[in-house]
Parts: sequence; structure tokens; C-alpha cells
Amino acid sequence: MTITDLPSVERRLREVRSVALGGMLLENRPSTLVRALLRSGATGLFLCSAPAASWDADVLLGAGRVSRVRIPHISFASLGLAPAARRAAAAGTVVFEDCDEALLLGGFLAASNNVPIQVLPNLGTNDLVDDNPLLIRSGDLLGVGPLRVDVALLHAPLGDAEGNLVHFGSRWADLLMARSARHVIAQVDRIVPTPVAARLGVSIPGYLIDEVVETPFGAHPLGSVGCYVADLDHLAAYQALVNADGFADYLGSYCTIDHPSYLDQLPAARRRELEQAAHGG
Repeated sequence: MTITDLPSVERRLREVRSVALGGMLLENRPSTLVRALLRSGATGLFLCSAPAASWDADVLLGAGRVSRVRIPHISFASLGLAPAARRAAAAGTVVFEDCDEALLLGGFLAASNNVPIQVLPNLGTNDLVDDNPLLIRSGDLLGVGPLRVDVALLHAPLGDAEGNLVHFGSRWADLLMARSARHVIAQVDRIVPTPVAARLGVSIPGYLIDEVVETPFGAHPLGSVGCYVADLDHLAAYQALVNADGFADYLGSYCTIDHPSYLDQLPAARRRELEQAAHGG
């Protein structure tokens, strides 16, 4: 396991062709690593995630970096639709695979257990199942094959020098993705001593993590559970800008710059508001 920096991550990501994004909807998404992925120039990506993605998947779709998606749901939760994902689907420029939570997580399970099929006995009969190319039939068994990606990008509030991650609350599908990806990069808001991580409780062990990068407020504009909430004002402004054909302006203002420059655009007072909201303030 290596403690790394964002320029090194960008260089590594140039050649990737398949990516899994950790977290769930507006929480614990690897936003800073997604911006690094954009700066890397990687394109033609197969993109998957936990069952619900948001800004991170949307911005990759808007930038034209994705060719195929296996994510059951992409939205901005209470704020509504993900504008770039909606446009990509309407234009037919990206293949959105028919996939529900069972098919997605079954693929991660098959990969993490190194088996050719994860049996899904309770799929039943529905439009998603009929003639779905993701499904495998083996005799009377019905299931899905392994979903193994080049790299999984994760976010955790805390991590240590051994790669151990600490989540405050659910780790969602992050452990499955860490077990099934060929390479795992985790961004953490703060690196802490290993005894501190052990005392707080390790949620994903370091032997599953290849690289850790410290990125304060790294999940922004999304939230880091227990540390700060999603910035709904930023997300609403992003939606409005994309809907007004201003995606390129957003990309130039927030995604092509480095992380310190990104944080310079987030006033200290706003950071405190988001942190206080995470603690009921």
C-alpha cells in the first residue's frame, strides 16, 4: 500500500478503461478522484458504481468520457434528475445496460469470490430479466458473471498509513468493490495514526487498498458521512448550468484545476456550514 498524491493518481488513471465508484447517491463519493480521472484524459470508460450514483457519474458522462454504464440509478436525490446522464441517454451516445441492484451486486460478488457465476435465485420473471445479456443460465441456475474493473475509486472520512479505512456509518458496496477491482485507490479527508483507526473501527482493511491519497473535503460537492453534508446549493447550480448548456464552463471552473485551487473556491464559512449540518448544527 502506498500513500500517494493526486498528480500520481492522474498518471495512473490515464490508461484505465473500467472504473467503479464507491459511496451511495450523495454520500461518500470519490469526487476528487473523479476530477483527477477527468484531468487524466481517460476516455471510452465502462462505468459502474454502488446502486445509486449522482454528480460523480453525471460529470463523467457530461464530459464524454463514458461509453458504457452499469448503474441502476443516477440522480441528484431530492434535487431531481442528473442532467448530463439524461442527455446522454436521450442522445444514445452511451450504452446504459439494463441492470438492477441484484444484477450489479451479484457481479461484484462473483468477482470478489472469484467464481464464474453468482446465482440469483429470486429474480423472478420481468422485463429486466427477459433476454438480458448480463444473465447467465447454467442448467436450472440463473445468475450473473463477475464484474471486475481496472480500478475502484473510494472515499472514506479517515484512513491510515497502512491503508485501513474508517467509515462513520455504512460502507455500502465499497467492500465488495475493493474485493473485486484489480486496483483500489481511496481518497480520505484525513490520514490518522493506525491506533486511531483501530480504536474508531476499521471498515475496509488495508490489504484491499493499493493507494491512499489525503484530500481534505474531498467528497465535495457531495457529502462525507459524519464530517460534512452534500452541498445542495452547488449541486443545484451545477444542474442549472448544465441545463443552460454551460457544462464546459463548469468543467473549466471546477474540474480542470487542482485540489487546492478547488478548495480555494469553497469559502471557509461554507465549509463550516456543511460540517455543522453533518452534526445537527
